[in-house]
Amino acid sequence: MLKKILTSFFIVLLLAIIVLGYLYLQKQKEYKGVYPFSAIPVNSELIVQFESLEQLISKLENNTGIWTELSKFEKIAKINENLQFIDSLASKIDSDHQFTLDRSFTMASHLQGKNDIEYLYILPILDYLEEKKLQTAVSNWIGPDLVLRERNYQNTTLYSIPAASKKEKELHFTFSKGLFLASRSMLLLENSVRQLSTDNSISKTKGFEQIRRTIGKNVDANIFLNLKTFPKQISFSLNKEHSKFIRNYTNIGNWTELDLSFRNRIILMNGFTYSDPSQGNLMNLFLQQEPVKMEMESILPATTGVLAVLGIDDPLLHKGKYRKFLDQMGKLSDYQKDINDLKKKTGEDFEEIIFSIIYKEIGLAFAEGNADKKFTIIRTKSASIAKEKMLKPILGFAKKQERTLSYYKRTYKLDSETSFDIYRLPEDRLPEKLFGSFFSDASSAYFTFIDNYLVMGPSINALSEFIQESVLGKTLDSNQNYQENKEYLSNKANFFFYTSTPKANQFITSFLNEELQSEIQTHKESVNKFQAVGLQLSSNRNLVYNNLFIEYDPVLESAPQTDWESRIDTCFRHKPYLVKNHYTKENEIFVQDIQNQIYLVNPAGRILWKKPLDSQIIGKVEQIDLFKNNKLQYLFATKNHLHLIDRNGNYVKNYPVRLKAEAAHGIAIFDYDKNKNYRIFIPCKDQRVYAYSKEGKIITGWNPAKAENPITCEIQHFRIGGKDYIVYADKFRVYILNRRGVERVKLKKQFSKSENNPFYLEEQSNRLVTTDNNGTIHYIYLNGKVESKSFTQLSEAHYFSAADLNSDGKNEYLFADYNFLKIFDASGNQKLEKKFDSGISYRPNVYKFSRRKIEIGICTENENKIYLIDLKGNNHSGFPLKGNTEFSIGFAKSGDKSFNLYVGDNRNFLLNYSVH
Repeated sequence: MLKKILTSFFIVLLLAIIVLGYLYLQKQKEYKGVYPFSAIPVNSELIVQFESLEQLISKLENNTGIWTELSKFEKIAKINENLQFIDSLASKIDSDHQFTLDRSFTMASHLQGKNDIEYLYILPILDYLEEKKLQTAVSNWIGPDLVLRERNYQNTTLYSIPAASKKEKELHFTFSKGLFLASRSMLLLENSVRQLSTDNSISKTKGFEQIRRTIGKNVDANIFLNLKTFPKQISFSLNKEHSKFIRNYTNIGNWTELDLSFRNRIILMNGFTYSDPSQGNLMNLFLQQEPVKMEMESILPATTGVLAVLGIDDPLLHKGKYRKFLDQMGKLSDYQKDINDLKKKTGEDFEEIIFSIIYKEIGLAFAEGNADKKFTIIRTKSASIAKEKMLKPILGFAKKQERTLSYYKRTYKLDSETSFDIYRLPEDRLPEKLFGSFFSDASSAYFTFIDNYLVMGPSINALSEFIQESVLGKTLDSNQNYQENKEYLSNKANFFFYTSTPKANQFITSFLNEELQSEIQTHKESVNKFQAVGLQLSSNRNLVYNNLFIEYDPVLESAPQTDWESRIDTCFRHKPYLVKNHYTKENEIFVQDIQNQIYLVNPAGRILWKKPLDSQIIGKVEQIDLFKNNKLQYLFATKNHLHLIDRNGNYVKNYPVRLKAEAAHGIAIFDYDKNKNYRIFIPCKDQRVYAYSKEGKIITGWNPAKAENPITCEIQHFRIGGKDYIVYADKFRVYILNRRGVERVKLKKQFSKSENNPFYLEEQSNRLVTTDNNGTIHYIYLNGKVESKSFTQLSEAHYFSAADLNSDGKNEYLFADYNFLKIFDASGNQKLEKKFDSGISYRPNVYKFSRRKIEIGICTENENKIYLIDLKGNNHSGFPLKGNTEFSIGFAKSGDKSFNLYVGDNRNFLLNYSVH
């Protein structure tokens, strides 16, 4: 009996050991890694592989900007939901967190039906234990109310998770050959299972291995695009016209790989494209072409919303390849017919003309907010030769129409000295006929030349606007955002595409279907935060190198609305000075940049000339009539010289004049008897004030004593009661002298005058007023008496102005310190206190538009803002405006209700605002 019991016990024990051993071995069994791409159906359009799913999810969760904005769109939101599902599933597997998502993750898109896109998700499974844990986690996740369905397909168990609502789709998954496969399409999951059992892997398709070998490491993802099928997926997002066109566009290339990197405010994608040279692919146009330096941006308006440029090193090679491409597309006969029709119409071969003048670049540019303003730009070898060739077909057409060339010519005058000829072409679809459908709707009705560029556009007005912005330097290469984005691009390419999203909304949405248009309109602000997209394609041996960036900036900043903007080389040194053109009596603008170049700009914004100086201008720029012939010159001082320059930018005889010592402050010009016998006064760092004649000679009758301390302000002149008073101050005292430099008024009480502020004359009281370093007001009477009043506590850096702001015959006092502006009346009553968001950079300027219309100009340089406010602190309509210097205001004609305001900004532009 005992023997039977022992035998039975050992049998049970042996079976238990066998079962436990089997289970243990199963749990410990590791799956041999299967290449995830083996599970991807060969006709998939898009494949994205992430090195680490855990890092991806963490990065997307922490990226509160880019991914949050993208997830507002339905298709991205679906991908985000699926990623969150996998993440939540992993967190529920077990409590010891042995299952980690720090492994590769692959997703592939696939067309389903007529207009649906589904995704396949692939995750490697390390061993049998992980597989069972995932299976259990799914059962626990759906809860007891729903049943996890199972069915067998080709010896593989397929699982289906019921949808939570009728609007949602079921999620299907399976485990096969060490891979976790999931999709919301059962058909796609079945295709994936079948794919694993075949040798016909996607990696064996033409060109895939070539680009797979180029993938980058330490990037966020590797993206693979099947260029034979991906256009069909794109077509779902387009309107009927463009969808039909792109759906059948299967000959772009073969495969593209892009390395994806998420950075702070930039999404970068770069990699290679393989295009079979034996096939009629569009990408083959770039092969064997050397990348060229893109220079077209230097003449394109800064308002350009969309730009596409072909870089063609060999135009004849391009023409031959393009004809071959059209031939394999079955469109060569249509192309040749268009060329022949043009020849019959004009007697000239347009194809031969255009390809003979091309030098490196052909561009297509769209003006901001207006899809109708499309310009074709061709860089030519020689503008004069190109013009001669372009006029031949016009002359031929004119002859047939029995007209002269003048009938097809108009002249646009930017100003009295600058004009451009604009010609009417007998063909307004020339770009499309020569370069393809990408140039559709780009009119060639009119053309002109800017430097060596041929520019074609839809109208004379459109070309005139293009010319104005280009000539004034308001060009794309001066755009700060564009320049910053160029850091992510090469300066050479065979194709370049750039769009400023906020400027190109109309253009972008014109291609899209109604559903996507509506979605973009709903999330317009989010779309505009992706402020720029750039793409470059460059030939690289037998591959094409791709470089793409998307800029994200949550701060949407609108460009200033100006009459014109004129670019100087670098930042501004000082305010724009209004100077009079003695011929036209119009205001011109005199400025200096931080490289010490001076510029004269005409009323149209064109730079007439620029001239380098030895150093920066100190103080103001004045105009004098040296020869008493009503012709004006510009007088100013730099550190070591006195300068007098005529309107053409040339020095007047005897100038520049070497100063006796280094200038401490700017010049002051006195015309005592109003007879143009000017006296030029300048304080220098040797503590002396020098007086020069208008010819630049030292005046011997002026002999003031040396100042006791360094002089801290410009020299001022006042005529009171028929007597002249020359006033200035050093660090501790005030000097009031006569014409000979002898002390005319001896102050009974001295004070340290504030360095930022001048003296003001209050005529009713025959007194001067200014402030000391603490902001205390001091009244100086002609008998030497000094009265003091303290209105408010201020720093030494404060600004003070005295002006009659309410036309009552009495001055109000303006104090600016830090970011506060305060105004008091003469009795000390506070009339206004206004706080700005940034520090006030210059002394407030008072502008009198009429007896009762008086306003105050403020600049906050750090904010790049200027203000014009009334006595109650209210902004003038349209203010604040962009600007970071003091500004000048001028009227084109007396009696005008609107005025021009000139100011510099932080983009190196002189801005001209028309203010009403």
